[in-house]
This record gives sequence, structure tokens and C-alpha cells, in this order.
Amino acid sequence: MATIPSGILGHFIGKAGNVSGYMRNGKNFLRSRPRKSRKPASPARLAQQQKIKVCGEFTRAFTGTGFFNITFPAYGHTGSGYNRATSALLNLAITGAYPDTALSYAQVLVSKGQLPPAQDATATNDAEGNIYFNWTDNSGDGTAKKNDRAIMVAYSPETKQAVFAFSDAERKDEMAILGTGSIKGAVQTWLGFLSADETHAANSVYTGELVLSKI
Repeated sequence: MATIPSGILGHFIGKAGNVSGYMRNGKNFLRSRPRKSRKPASPARLAQQQKIKVCGEFTRAFTGTGFFNITFPAYGHTGSGYNRATSALLNLAITGAYPDTALSYAQVLVSKGQLPPAQDATATNDAEGNIYFNWTDNSGDGTAKKNDRAIMVAYSPETKQAVFAFSDAERKDEMAILGTGSIKGAVQTWLGFLSADETHAANSVYTGELVLSKI
């Protein structure tokens, strides 16, 4: 069922016959509804579907938070931060061949932009599950500034959960702490930076796998 919230000449949202209407980034679009094909999917299509599924399992942990809209600035491009993050995963982080496609966590980006990335970034954890991110202050390297804020991410491949924070810690501080809540076991970690006005981000740096064994 379709609705026209602004009258007969307004936006068309929903399904009517072979046409569907939807909103994206404040704009109204119409498209023909796809027909189901009786042909079996080709090997190339199956491989692409598997890649998208693998990426979706990771990005779904951030759904509804608006995280990628901040960590993947548009820089004049259209679409959502979620789409930009998915594109980065597809282009940079997919490893293996169908049906054994997986993510190479060392190549995953949780932020992407024009700021210089963290230098000498590391991550360690304590018995309470806190993750300590450390780095070397490289303020003045290109556009890197002392007040760039740390972006911290921990992701559990087992539970498909992510914990993240836009820290009050700045580039000049050389340390930030991420609490991981109830997540236990192996987690993958990343550190990025965000400008004070949130218009620029840095490519995140992979800081390795940690095992959270909480007391």
C-alpha cells in the first residue's frame, strides 16, 4: 500500500502495482519493483551476495547509532555513512573466495577521512575489561591537531556486538580508555580520530585482538 502524505502532487511512499516509492536523504525516489527470477544465481552473483552478507554482519552492530555518518564524512559525496563504510569494507577488507569469504580485520576501517591517522597506536586491557588505547602525539603532522578526539571501537566476532566511544581524550593526551560493558572473549580493536567540529575524520588504525576475561 502506498501513501501520498503531501497530496496528489506530493511524495509517493510505498508500493502500488509495479512501482515503489521511498525516501533517501530527504529526496523522494520511484523505481520499478523487481521481478523474481527463476534462473539460478550465477557463481559471480553468489560470491557478491556472500561478500555483502559478511560486511552486513559487521556493520549491523552499529545500526541505528549514526556512528558511520560521523566517522565517514561525506566530503561532498551523496549517500549515507553506512553506505560509505560498507563500500570501504567491500573494497579493502574482504578476504578469501566464495564460499569462504571473511573480513580481514587488519584492513577494516571504522573511520575514514583526511586527517592524519594515529601514530604508534596500541591497545591493551585490564581484568575489568577496560581497553587502554595509546598513541604518539603527532599534532602538527599535516592537518593533525592537538584537540582531535579519539574514536575507539571494540568488536566481538562471536557475538556480533560492538562497543565504541567518541572520547573526550584528545590527540595530545596520547591515551584513551574504552569500557566494554558485558562483552567477554576475543575482540578486535581500532583507534581513529575526529576533528573537534566533527567535519573531518582520520583513517582508523587496527590495534589488534584482545581477549577480555573479566573477574
